[in-house]
Amino acid sequence: MAAVKRRSAPRRQAPPPPPPKYSRLEAIHRAHQSGVGLAPNTPPAKSMLAGIILFSGVAIAGAAFLGPQLYDAREAAAATVDAAATAIGMRVHAIEAPGLDPARQDEIRDVALPEGRLSMLAADPDDVKARVESLDWVARAEVQRLWPSTVRIEVVRREAMARWQENGMTTVVDAAGERVHDAGGYTGEALPLLVGAGAGPAAEPVLRALENLPAVRDRLVALVRIGDRRFDARLEGGVTVMLPEHNPVAALQELEGLHRSHRILDRAVARIDLRLAHVMAVTPAASSALNGA
Repeated sequence: MAAVKRRSAPRRQAPPPPPPKYSRLEAIHRAHQSGVGLAPNTPPAKSMLAGIILFSGVAIAGAAFLGPQLYDAREAAAATVDAAATAIGMRVHAIEAPGLDPARQDEIRDVALPEGRLSMLAADPDDVKARVESLDWVARAEVQRLWPSTVRIEVVRREAMARWQENGMTTVVDAAGERVHDAGGYTGEALPLLVGAGAGPAAEPVLRALENLPAVRDRLVALVRIGDRRFDARLEGGVTVMLPEHNPVAALQELEGLHRSHRILDRAVARIDLRLAHVMAVTPAASSALNGA
């Protein structure tokens, strides 16, 4: 009987040693040294982001609850959160303001984020919107955070409609009387002139109506605020049109119609009084010496 040769059992290999355990901070440090970043969409980064947000809410709300004397503590907490978010790659690298010239883009970038803040968490869209709209030449702004590192700001500029002269200063304003540019940078010499206290905000309905009243608009030199209650329209040739306190637009529309039918603005008149509805008092140029309100 032939002997059966038994096969020896294979040797068991020793299990590999377990990988070294690093703390989260050590892992970040080693990844930074090796040039490998921690992507914001990885689960650990998400967890850390959630922790940052939770910490920021608790710290800032707590400081606010304890009173204004802890303003510095609240600012310190916000700065800590901002630094932590920046450290994990959530830094703002670009603030885009498409369609604006470079100088205006720089103005946007200067105000978009709180001073000293660098992270995307600091670029809260509502806060950025309020900051950008505080610029006097911005009518409104829309803000988007494009993760991981870009803030896009779409801006609608104020439209220059008139020059407002008040207390010796002239400012270019939009139809609502909001300032667009300093007069020193943009004089707006072709724009109608508003004169007097409160003239800027009060002139909006008149300025908008003039867009459809070419005969009056083309002759208009200034809208002068009288007693902070109504306007006189000063036209070329020294003509003064006295507008009513209520519904000056209807009076101007009536004047435009009379000019089309009777060429009244081409006549030698010094003053046209429209303060009473559907009543017009005309003073010829040769006999006018009145300046009443």
